[in-house]
Amino acid sequence: MSDPTPPRRRIGPYEQSLIESRARREALEAERAQRAARWRSQIIAAALGVLLLAGGVVGGVLWRGARETTSTAAASCAGRTPVSLWVSQAAQPALAAVAQEYESAPASPCVHFLVTAKSPVEAMIGLGPGQPGRPDGWVPDSAQWVQRANATAKLAAKPAEPFAKSPLVIAMDAQQAGRLGGQPSWPDLVAGDGTLRVSDPRSTTAGMLTLAAALPGLSREQGRTALPRLAKTTAASVDELFRAHDADPAQAQAFPVAEADLVRHNRVSPGHTMVSVTPREGTPPFEFSLVDVATDPARARLVELLRAHLATPAAATVLAQYGLRSTAHPVAPAPPKGSVGAVAVGASVDAGSVTAATDAWQAVTAEFSLLSVFDVSGSMKQKVGSSTRIGVTQEAAGIALATLPASTKLGLWMFSTDIGVNGVDYRELAPIGRLDDPRQRQAVVQALGSLSNHIGGGTGLYETIWAAYQQAQQDYDPDRVNAVVILTDGRNDDPTGMTLQQLEAKLQAAWDPQRPVAVTTIGVGPDVDPAALSQISTMTHSRFYAAPSAGDMKTVLARALFDHTCKNGRCV
Repeated sequence: MSDPTPPRRRIGPYEQSLIESRARREALEAERAQRAARWRSQIIAAALGVLLLAGGVVGGVLWRGARETTSTAAASCAGRTPVSLWVSQAAQPALAAVAQEYESAPASPCVHFLVTAKSPVEAMIGLGPGQPGRPDGWVPDSAQWVQRANATAKLAAKPAEPFAKSPLVIAMDAQQAGRLGGQPSWPDLVAGDGTLRVSDPRSTTAGMLTLAAALPGLSREQGRTALPRLAKTTAASVDELFRAHDADPAQAQAFPVAEADLVRHNRVSPGHTMVSVTPREGTPPFEFSLVDVATDPARARLVELLRAHLATPAAATVLAQYGLRSTAHPVAPAPPKGSVGAVAVGASVDAGSVTAATDAWQAVTAEFSLLSVFDVSGSMKQKVGSSTRIGVTQEAAGIALATLPASTKLGLWMFSTDIGVNGVDYRELAPIGRLDDPRQRQAVVQALGSLSNHIGGGTGLYETIWAAYQQAQQDYDPDRVNAVVILTDGRNDDPTGMTLQQLEAKLQAAWDPQRPVAVTTIGVGPDVDPAALSQISTMTHSRFYAAPSAGDMKTVLARALFDHTCKNGRCV
């Protein structure tokens, strides 16, 4: 393969400063929302005290807004019951504000809602029945994610009617919108001048809805040329596209988002406002529903009470301030000055359209050949809630496995010390093979399920990485991104194995830019050596992912699978 793309670009100081700057602006938005909510609550109940607010956080290289709301308890409340809500990013500011007002009302129950933003894939993995820190309520932005979570995480969640919608719009640089000759069509935008960018359709609702809406209007020839071009500039998230626009509008002149995302961006980035452009065929909506996933009946009742409140006129007013249109009492936000086309809520997309769109996308983007290597040393039996590190890992990996395209090639190894033939530190459980082969998929599933049967010994990390790298080179597929994924909770402690310096020397000598193999490392818990793992991954043009606790596995696996860069039709 010629001119291979490095598996992952690194975040530089400049981009990191942009991430931190955006986080500060999100915190400013949170403070403003707090002041507004405080004023309204004083009108409703003058005797209530000061409202407290905890603002957003930044996780890794991706911003994941998280906000907790707290209000002074009514005199009859000795203590408030905490109820955890996972919410899609577009709805998180609005839900936090609604929850805060609801808690402050004199007639509300003694409840404290913790509102945290989660991407769809993060939520799907984290909702597994054995995962720590599962929420009591979940607000996805499309019913499609509920269906996928039920299928992959065996959730059995009951779909709920949407309490709010937000139309898909094209966020566009104002100067670019001013050059439009009129209201564009989907083919104009997707197969036109090449300025449109999208977030990954496999892991973001904005990308998913865009393909589902646009593809039926494209000719076969337009689809063959437009999709590979979109794949070259795809982004991992909508927020990444907003950051690119804020840094240099030429880098992200137009991209699809929820109307609520555009409202939020323009509020927190007043110096980089964008306008909305609506295709003349119309756009599908993001649909926000509160899904009860609580295991405690008392918390389930509180989720149901919040769902009822979301249908009130008071909640509709708050939702509208954040760009969400209540389905019970619709209030449409005013479009930014210079917007093109009337923004209206269109028809929902069906599962068949989504499947066809994501299949078409997968056909023109890179596929993967992965060798997954799991630590089964003795420390992996450490307790995590009612489970163990290895139990949580097995479940999270199983859900992640279900999200991979069927055409993925995947193999599975385990390692500790002296676990393999002739005393080596690793053992193959399933060779690399295509998951659309039922026998291969069954072999991987069985191998994953057997990991907990082999716990014991030390951490023979470096010998294992070198052996896995050689295996991936041997099984190299020139039409795929080839990678070794190492998951460990410890440091190398094989006294007879190679040192870090010896491993690095071997990897450097074996690196072939015509046949690149990435080594992606995931460190679980506080006992890993992040510096060593980062060195190993960086020298193979990949990266290290930290999961400080086993509960962070959902975020880490979601990012490791879907946080990538695409160039020349290859997503790496």
